[in-house]
Amino acid sequence: MTAAGPAVDALTARFVAALGRRGAMAELMAVASLGGPPQLAAQPPDLPVLAHLDDAVARIADEVDGQLAEAVRLLARRAAWTRTASYVDDTALFAGYAHAGLRTDDDVVLGLVVLGPGVHYRAHHHPAEEYYLPLGAIRWDHGEGWVDEPAGELIHHAPWQPHAMTTGDRPVLLAYLWFDEVDTPSVFVEP
Repeated sequence: MTAAGPAVDALTARFVAALGRRGAMAELMAVASLGGPPQLAAQPPDLPVLAHLDDAVARIADEVDGQLAEAVRLLARRAAWTRTASYVDDTALFAGYAHAGLRTDDDVVLGLVVLGPGVHYRAHHHPAEEYYLPLGAIRWDHGEGWVDEPAGELIHHAPWQPHAMTTGDRPVLLAYLWFDEVDTPSVFVEP
């Protein structure tokens, strides 16, 4: 077994602890039961945003902790990064964002999102219930105006809840969990 399995386990453990503190027991049990090998790529795709991975991982060491940074560094370099096809018309976002599922069950996905510096991920929604663990501080709009969210604090979005993100002068990695309708991609919310 490669070190990727323990690295995914370390990330999963962060979510288990955060979900437990929040009292989200059904979600905690679903995440704790995720198993199998991580979904990794032999060679990550050539996406422009991946040039920012090292800086985004450095933020994890600075803003969360070094142990988690090392686990995420291993996963981020081998993740099967992709982008949501419906975002192609937003050229700035499409160049500055990618996501990767690391471990997937029928109705649960554990993954990573990377956003480059100066990226505005405009309001979008999806049928999956979502939890984010930002691995660097980031600005969010959860549908009620922009707020600063610190690194390492669990964020929840109900199904179809519009939300948006924006980065400052540094890139950021975010870990995510999707529950239930995980096969339906997100779409932008029309103004």
